[in-house]
Amino acid sequence: MTPLTKIAPVTESDPELESLKDSAATQRALDYYLKPAVSQPPPEKKVFLVNSDLTQEEALLHASDYLRCAIANAQGGAEHQFGPPRDLLLNLLFLIESSKQLIDRAIDVQQLSAR
Repeated sequence: MTPLTKIAPVTESDPELESLKDSAATQRALDYYLKPAVSQPPPEKKVFLVNSDLTQEEALLHASDYLRCAIANAQGGAEHQFGPPRDLLLNLLFLIESSKQLIDRAIDVQQLSAR
């Protein structure tokens, strides 16, 4: 039995096709039709959406209220803790109170400039 050998088909090269082989247009066409589409990252799902009509002053007032609530929660939690967990809550309380003071200052400056 004789082994099978592959015989390459004889093709005549077409000079017009050969000139297209390495062209940029050919590469773009192949990329467009043969490469898979690059998927866009899914849009970020937001739990909280801010109204686009919200003014800067209203946003600052709401942020100040939220920080006031966070201060109350941190104080309530720290009252019942001892040692390092209490220290962490008091540190958190300090950061929240500092942030609230900065926002309250921004509100005051904005109200003074509006007058």
